[in-house]
Order: sequence, then structure tokens, then C-alpha cells
Amino acid sequence: MDSTTKTTPNYDEAAISRCMELVTTKQMTLYAACKTYGIPQSTVRYRLSSKWTTKVRKGPQTVLTEVEEQKLVQYLVAMEKKGFPVVKDLLLYKVKTFFDSSSRSNPFTDNVPGRKWMKGFLRRHREITFRTPETVSSASAKVKEADIRGWFANLKSYLEENCLMAAALDPTRIYNGDETSFFLHPQTKTVLASRGSKNVYEIEHADGHKNITVMFTFGADGSVVSPGVVLPMQRLSVEILRSFPGDWGVGKSPKGWMDTTNFMLYIRNVFYPHLQKKKVRFPVLYFVDGHSSHTAAEVADLCLDLGIVLIALYPLSPYSNHSSQLGKALLRTGGWSTEVRIFY
Repeated sequence: MDSTTKTTPNYDEAAISRCMELVTTKQMTLYAACKTYGIPQSTVRYRLSSKWTTKVRKGPQTVLTEVEEQKLVQYLVAMEKKGFPVVKDLLLYKVKTFFDSSSRSNPFTDNVPGRKWMKGFLRRHREITFRTPETVSSASAKVKEADIRGWFANLKSYLEENCLMAAALDPTRIYNGDETSFFLHPQTKTVLASRGSKNVYEIEHADGHKNITVMFTFGADGSVVSPGVVLPMQRLSVEILRSFPGDWGVGKSPKGWMDTTNFMLYIRNVFYPHLQKKKVRFPVLYFVDGHSSHTAAEVADLCLDLGIVLIALYPLSPYSNHSSQLGKALLRTGGWSTEVRIFY
């Protein structure tokens, strides 16, 4: 007696919906979309026909709605095109913050999705997958022309898709920011000492690992935004705060390094008020490097709320296309090391 074994399709309703969307919006051909999601062309062709009337979704309901998951996909794609590709932990944190701010119940421990949800999310959205990013270090070979052109092409695509070309053509809406460090105990190269002396010691007046970080931002129209200073302190006294100009940003961290909290304070308390005072038209483009303090989810959400589009420059390119490098170079050649030694 013959028996027929019924196999379960390796795709769900969300995958079919996404596949149909890619075909109807002409982002992919029917063949390419079906191959991406592993769905028979006949299934999608039937769903797109007038014969399809049943709109039943099989399987258990997802924790996030289809619309909410689609917003996550759009977030991932946008961050990738802006040069801030999202790691797994950051995506999970994004979902956690969503549930932390809502009263909706969910099966996650401490509102953090697990491996099963992650696997299901990737299965439902086949256009998203894990990739190993290209890393570029100072020890690498020179950046190739094709890499830079590819970065510009990717940026142009993002700007066009998000109706931001008008901002890209308006110098009052383009800004470039970068940080520089001023060490409290600059490394000494050579000193004058007695000929023949075996050892020459230098007393360290300050922690060699501590520094003052200064955030600089310049506009394409030549405007200069007030800087933000991060001091190596546990607390900021009133006297210290009063010693700085009122429109400067002043923050603190254990060793004076820029971190996510201080970068957000700079954007909220210095950069954004500067834009408002100038009556700049929003949104504006803000180019920075890919430092971890710039890539946090909290920073992305803040900039989104304020109408600031954060874009990462291509690695190593800060030394070739950062307008802020000029100001930093002038400060560094102004004798910082000399002044520190005179002070001590």
C-alpha cells in the first residue's frame, strides 16, 4: 500500500508576505525573491493572483507584530548604509528597550529575546543575515579608490531612498564631528641631561593614561559649533563648570575618554541648540567616525528624535576628508605639550 509523506514548508507566512512585497515593489524579480526565501514561484504567483482570497496566517503569533519587525529590518538596513552595522547584542537591546517602555507582556527573560527568537526573526526576514564586516586598521594597506567610491555610492543610495538629497546639497545642513585627546602627561621623546648618566628619570605629574577629550564640530558652510570637553573626574564642581564658557559642553568620565553618555549630552545640550539658534532646516547630516560611543542604540534613537542623521565615515578616511582634522592639527601644533610642562 502506497503512502504519501507530507512535508512541512521551510518558510512561514511572514516570509511569503515579504517575498510578495519585494516582487510587487519591483525590488526583486519573482525568481530572485523566491530563491532568496526558498518559496516555490507557483506559491507566490498564486498569492499575487485574483484567485487568492484566504488571508490566514499559520503557526503561533510572533511576539512582535509584522509591522514592528519590519521597522527593525528598516533600522538594520539604514544603520548598515550609514556605516554603523548592527551587532546581535545591539538588536536584542533594541527589542529590550521597546518592551521596557511598554506594558505589553512577552515571554522573554528581562525583556531580552533569546536564540530561538533570533533564529525565527532571521527566518522570517531572509534579506537579513549575519556577515563578517571588513575591518580596516592603520596597519592595513592604503584605502583603495574603489572602496571610497563604493562608500559614496552606498551613501548616495541611502540619501535618495530617504529623501535626504536636499540636505546633502545644502552646506548649512552638513556637519562633521571628531574628537581629539590632550594627555595630561605628554610622552617625552628626549631631554637634556648630563653626558654619561646611566638613567634619566622624569617624575609623572599626572596619570599617563588620563587625558582631556574635546569634541569638535564644523559645518560645511564654515560655521563652528561650540566644543564639548570630557574631564577625567568623578564629579564636576561648581567652580569648574563656571570656568568654562556657557555654551560649551562639559562632561566627565574616569579617564577623560568620550563615551556614549557624554556624546549624547554633547548632541542634546550643545549641537542641537546650536542648530536651533541658527534656525537650520532639519534634518541635518552629521558625519562622524565609527567609534563605539557613536554607534550605540541610544545615540541612534536620540538623533532620530532630533532630526539629526548620523553617518559614519569610511574607516581611515578621517585623515583625508575630515574638515575637523584641520582645527585639531592647529591645536596640536599650538604647543599643548609645552604648555603642560610649563604648568607643572
